Amino acid sequence: MGIAPPPEFTCRIEPIPEGSATINNSLYHDPEHAATWHAADTSRELATLRLLNSARIPYFDRIWRRQLLLGPARPGSFLEVGCGGGIASAALAQLGYHMTGVDPAVASLEAAREHARSCGLQERLTFVEGDAYDLSMFPEGCFDGVVMADVLEHLHDLPAAVSQAWRVLRPGGVLVFDTVNRTFASYVLAIAVAQEGLRMVPPDTHDWRLFIQPHELAFLLQASGFLVDVTQFRGMMPTFRLQRPFSGTVALAQALRAGAPPPMPISDFIEVPSLDVQYLGWALKPASSASDDTKPPGQFAPGELSQGLREYSRTR
Repeated sequence: MGIAPPPEFTCRIEPIPEGSATINNSLYHDPEHAATWHAADTSRELATLRLLNSARIPYFDRIWRRQLLLGPARPGSFLEVGCGGGIASAALAQLGYHMTGVDPAVASLEAAREHARSCGLQERLTFVEGDAYDLSMFPEGCFDGVVMADVLEHLHDLPAAVSQAWRVLRPGGVLVFDTVNRTFASYVLAIAVAQEGLRMVPPDTHDWRLFIQPHELAFLLQASGFLVDVTQFRGMMPTFRLQRPFSGTVALAQALRAGAPPPMPISDFIEVPSLDVQYLGWALKPASSASDDTKPPGQFAPGELSQGLREYSRTR
């Protein structure tokens, strides 16, 4: 029997009703699950996401420094939306950025705060409860940069989230992100293998239908007033660590006794040209956003984005 992805949503960048996807975003509220953000074993649960930092953090840093003309001290104020356990925020704070992280999961925020304390980053790292659809706790235009790391593919209402990122960015500010492409390759690797086959993450951590193709995201960002060039996007892929002699056999035996799959030898991610599975990107909020033909961010009539995307796709 072949592997086939499920039927896609009619339009990924239109708001999708809550409950229509199988994704379980409540996982991050579970203290037991949230305790794995900073676990030593990066082959299981949320700790696997730390492996992405080796590719995405240098990319985010490179884009922010280049586009915002930052010096070595990385001055300014920066926000991570959907920060979870703070793995991206902490890595950026270690480079010198003053980061604020916002997330709705209290258990994950506690893990993030504890990690910040253990790393001595309290002066550059703050965490606030909130979600991607409502950043009203922050004034308009108060951040130089916004990062959305491994969060876009969890959202049902992408226009609302993009609108909020636009609002809190100052003119000339830069949004950076990483997410997952909706392709056959991503279904096989992220869903069939990692989620369902090897159980590297809990069931329903992801729903393939919520993954976002680069041209879809680029169109939504442009329609919301951002300047974006999809040719500047970059892909990510994992490397594989070499195991010591017999270590793989021992791990397999231990996993079989425990009734669990063996740990995968996946190691740090690297930046690659292909966007087929996971990709990185950025978008600029223009220094002057007054434009007669640009709607206020997030103000789209039902079906308007779907129609616009079809026209945009024909011109690619």
